[in-house]
Amino acid sequence: MDFSSEPGPKMGCVVKGRAPVTSLSCHESGSHLFVASEKDSVLRIVDCVNGGPAKDRPSMIKIQSQGIRTVRATHHGHCVLFAPGMNEGVPKKGANNVHYLSIHDNKILREFEGHSGVINAISMSPVDDTFLSSSVDGTVRLWDCGKSGNSLGELKLPGAVEGAPLAAYDSTGLVFGVSSAMSGGEGYHIHLYDARNYAVGPFSEMKVTRSDIESKIRVGGATPEKSFALSKAEWTSIEFNKSGKQILIGASGGVALSIDGYEGTVLHSFLSEPGSGGGRGASSLPMAACFTTDDQSVICGNDDGTVSCYQADSGLLARKLRGHVDRVGAVAVNPKYAQLATSCLSTAVWNF
Repeated sequence: MDFSSEPGPKMGCVVKGRAPVTSLSCHESGSHLFVASEKDSVLRIVDCVNGGPAKDRPSMIKIQSQGIRTVRATHHGHCVLFAPGMNEGVPKKGANNVHYLSIHDNKILREFEGHSGVINAISMSPVDDTFLSSSVDGTVRLWDCGKSGNSLGELKLPGAVEGAPLAAYDSTGLVFGVSSAMSGGEGYHIHLYDARNYAVGPFSEMKVTRSDIESKIRVGGATPEKSFALSKAEWTSIEFNKSGKQILIGASGGVALSIDGYEGTVLHSFLSEPGSGGGRGASSLPMAACFTTDDQSVICGNDDGTVSCYQADSGLLARKLRGHVDRVGAVAVNPKYAQLATSCLSTAVWNF
């Protein structure tokens, strides 16, 4: 997607919501977008082809018994994976499980139990029915959508790391990456695994140092004090671009980082545009960010309701999209069409 040329994307349909959207996931066919909002435990389904709420399936599902925070599309058009929300009133039983939901009849087909802490990420394999889940319990688990019961495998982090890991498949499904914080707040590890032989351990170990992060954030326009603080921000999301040459990290404090997928060096930093609270990088909330499917651009949601579109290679701002009235907390790109989705309370689908 070339955001530097005119006329650029235009806002198409807008699906209204009542609570901030916490997760977006588009089906591989490009036909539907799944929208989760934790505060009201609602899953919405958007028709990306015709625009607006879906008409060939329920357009809204209230997941009252479990709550919902994170959603991921599966290869089946009418089924999704989701991790529960943490709202008051949501039962503690099953709060650390992944659920496999049938959209067609709003039924939990399978429940994947094994984590002892809140699940912070789900990543679906692009080639088969396996998926990864990571949790604040310090583990990453591998599952199969078609098989209930125990996980296929569990990765335990070494003792030299701290905090919660994050895990994601690359575009081939042959490799997955796991990030984890170094002890003492000195940066992050990114370990790459062969998905077919993960039990032998990672085939690549990269160190993303705090000093490297800090220097790139200063280049992005933050003050020295803010750069130091943001260099220690907790990572909240991880994503590979299609070629695998770059890894995109979303972090608390309104910052995102693009990282060399082979060397682990920080290429660029992206800071949230402020809302009413202060200067750039003033947010305490995670940055929502994603690559476009052609690897040309990085899309970032801002606190002021705008969406920044950066050139992935140079890190330069190519365009800013306006239209939301509040913080953009979730972004996603359609894998088949020249289309992206952004969400505050409402979800907008942008078309080229």
